[in-house]
This record gives sequence, C-alpha cells and structure tokens, in this order.
Amino acid sequence: MAKPVVTCLVKIDEEKLKHAISNAEKLPGRLSTPVNAIINAANSMSAGFRTGIFHDPKTGEKRGDTQPNYAGNVIKGKHGYVGIVYTANYAAQKDNHLHNTLLKAVRR
Repeated sequence: MAKPVVTCLVKIDEEKLKHAISNAEKLPGRLSTPVNAIINAANSMSAGFRTGIFHDPKTGEKRGDTQPNYAGNVIKGKHGYVGIVYTANYAAQKDNHLHNTLLKAVRR
C-alpha cells in the first residue's frame, strides 16, 4: 500500500521573525560575550598608549598621562538588543583616533 503524499506550504513573515529574534530573552547574555571580547581586545591593544602631560592653566594642576579605557554594555534599543563598545575616557578617544583601536578589536 502506497503512503499518501502530503504537501505543506509555510509562509514566514521575515519582519516578525527578525523582531522575535532580536527581542529573545537570552540574547543579552549571548551578546555580552562578543562585547566583552572586543572590550578586552581594545584595552589590551592600547595598554602601552599614554596621553601627553599638560598643565591646566586655570587650576595649575598636572593632567594627562592616563591609559585608555574602553567599556561597553548591552542595551535594548528600538528594534531589539544591541551590543555597544565605546571609548570611556579621553585617552581612549585619542588612542582610537590615532590607531583605529576599536576597528582592529572588532576584526581580531
């Protein structure tokens, strides 16, 4: 006896699927792993960089000679969760400007 053949057509709404994936409960935990990897790579690549020393003319204080600090987090945006890595101080801004540290950390 021959088995009957069954055909089924499934239509998937791509926008709803993207929305469901980007708002999944476990996504922030999964995004934090690559975000932390990029933060660690950027901080290690910039470990030898220091900003120049200068004296603040208003207060007379010595400033500068700081190490870059990169930070990041996972936030819920308008369309779902997003992992963000950013320069957390002026030294990191200058290091990133001169050496493209964040771009290199992402490609690492």
